[in-house]
Amino acid sequence: MLADLRKLALSFGTTAALASVFAAPSHATAGSAGGDATAVPLADPIDSPADPHAASCLKQTICAVKERIRWQTPAWTPSQCGRIADAVATSAKRHDLSPTLLLAIMVNESDMNEKSARLYTRDGKVYAKDGGLMAIRCMLDDHDHCTNGNVRGVAWKDLMDPTTNIELGARELAHWRDGGGVMSKTIVKLDADGHRQRVTKEVPCDHKNHGWWAHYNHGPRYIDKGYPRHYPHRIAVLDHAFATVMNTPAPELTAGRITIRDPGKRERTVDRPLEPRYKKLCEQILSGGTCSALALN
Repeated sequence: MLADLRKLALSFGTTAALASVFAAPSHATAGSAGGDATAVPLADPIDSPADPHAASCLKQTICAVKERIRWQTPAWTPSQCGRIADAVATSAKRHDLSPTLLLAIMVNESDMNEKSARLYTRDGKVYAKDGGLMAIRCMLDDHDHCTNGNVRGVAWKDLMDPTTNIELGARELAHWRDGGGVMSKTIVKLDADGHRQRVTKEVPCDHKNHGWWAHYNHGPRYIDKGYPRHYPHRIAVLDHAFATVMNTPAPELTAGRITIRDPGKRERTVDRPLEPRYKKLCEQILSGGTCSALALN
């Protein structure tokens, strides 16, 4: 992902636990590892959306957008588009997320390139990678396994599987939505002598000036200054474009504030991309026309 500050918060701990990724309940959090979910092998087929029209539209949109935004990467075959669509629909349903939000993250983080990898080096040695469609962070050991947080022990090659990668991204999104982000709050309390003192403590982030998905990039604390603060808006305009072309709701876009007013500039809104890259991406998403009315949930 774009920011080095974010931390993964996914609900599994070892390579063996990777097999249970697709059996986890919705709203997974960093503290839910070792739950009672029954493991489902990764090789098992993914449940397709119940509505065949929704499945067809999702697959059609994914294939069309992939074709328009890919750069020096191969196009996806219809079967590949179907696999990605199934993974998006399944993970979105499992974690109560909009499929359009997952697609927006995917476009922003990797340009829908399942082999995308960003390397971080220190003293000439690669110590971390952001990889796959959802740009999942992996701090590497000498055996190419992740050592960070709850992806500890997961092999890089497993993390790069598109279906697994989408599920990991969905889990992280659900974590930030469900209280993973934090903010500082100052309160006044009485000390042992009855004197009033101001105390600063960490509380769950209320996301009042940003979309909660900002934490997917920022980590636990929202960055309200500089370039990073626009991340939630950039995801929002892509989400809105997908929701428009697929003719489906994106409830997160209407649930609270997601706009930021820059000094001397107009407020950023979900239907108004500002930067050239996002104007072009939204045009590419929307250029194929809209699907019939859908019910992707």
